[in-house]
Amino acid sequence: MSAVTAGRCHQAEPVRLVRAWQALIEMVRVRRERSRARDQLATMTERELLDCGMTRAEIMYELRKPRRRK
Repeated sequence: MSAVTAGRCHQAEPVRLVRAWQALIEMVRVRRERSRARDQLATMTERELLDCGMTRAEIMYELRKPRRRK
């Protein structure tokens, strides 16, 4: 490997690390956002759910799904 190629590899490593951290941060942000939405749906009254066009059964189905599949 030449010195130029080795230099590029060392420069690319921090970029990959930053991108990995950014992806992880985004996944955590999305998961927290979805968790808040599920919590809000779980606390809604029947009337509020009907206004949204949802039933309690649909909400319970969504809440029971494993988190990784949502």
